[in-house]
Amino acid sequence: MKAQFDNTVMSSFYLWFDHTLLTKGEAFTNFSSFFYEADDMYQGYNAYGAPFKQLVSDTSVTGATVLNTLILNNVSISRGQQNFAAVNYDKGHVYFSNPVANVSTTLRGHYAVKDFNIHITNDLEEKLLFETQYKLRNKTDATAQAIADGTKTYPAVFLKNNGGQNEPMTFGGGDLTSIDVRAIVLSDSQFKMDAVASIFRDRAKTLIPLIDETDMPFNSLGDYTNVANPYHYKSLSSTSLQNNKSIFLDKVYISKIGGLSFAQKANANPDVFSMFIDFELNELRFPRS
Repeated sequence: MKAQFDNTVMSSFYLWFDHTLLTKGEAFTNFSSFFYEADDMYQGYNAYGAPFKQLVSDTSVTGATVLNTLILNNVSISRGQQNFAAVNYDKGHVYFSNPVANVSTTLRGHYAVKDFNIHITNDLEEKLLFETQYKLRNKTDATAQAIADGTKTYPAVFLKNNGGQNEPMTFGGGDLTSIDVRAIVLSDSQFKMDAVASIFRDRAKTLIPLIDETDMPFNSLGDYTNVANPYHYKSLSSTSLQNNKSIFLDKVYISKIGGLSFAQKANANPDVFSMFIDFELNELRFPRS
């Protein structure tokens, strides 16, 4: 199915949120480690994982080491060499067309790990907050194993489209389209949670670039659509703004989770600090033209 306006808003919001957190908060840590065998193959490729996820893919983030080459048997290799096929930045995995022998002692790399994993979700808030079991992200690479696909790690942020509406604004069919996006933030400290709240509260009354589906930077493997031109959010968003493709971030509301209304909830993650950030986005459109 062809992507519609809401699809463009959510995918663009994801990239904007991720970039803003990485740059304004310097919310990443550079690491070096070996890679380890993942549980399963992925789309026919042999998968090997870092002991972390997600990895920074945005080359416009100053100071972040973006994984583009690996070291195999002490030799640096790029995609297309020695069966190295792709990097999945979201999963923290790399893919090879043939198995790598003794991978845990022969294959290593340098990369930046996000302080907060970012996901788009349609799960209920109650399920995310109280019913899903999360694992605290490794703080070092001492854990000698890949992160399994199904493992939920935190700190994390889940972005959810909470609906919207069109209101008539101008003669000729102009509507003000409003979309409400909620960020469910799960943190391992009060400090980090407050920092995230501060960053995004201060983004109110700014423009969020809208990036067309054809310009999205990742393919089905989670790698760059164009390896020769790696994902650079500042360049991508600048082009959108120059073409007047954006949505206005009107209001931001912060809500901390806790108090009597949650006191009787059975919580699978008692050590998690959590909050909601609600974003009100507005755009003048002509949806029936």
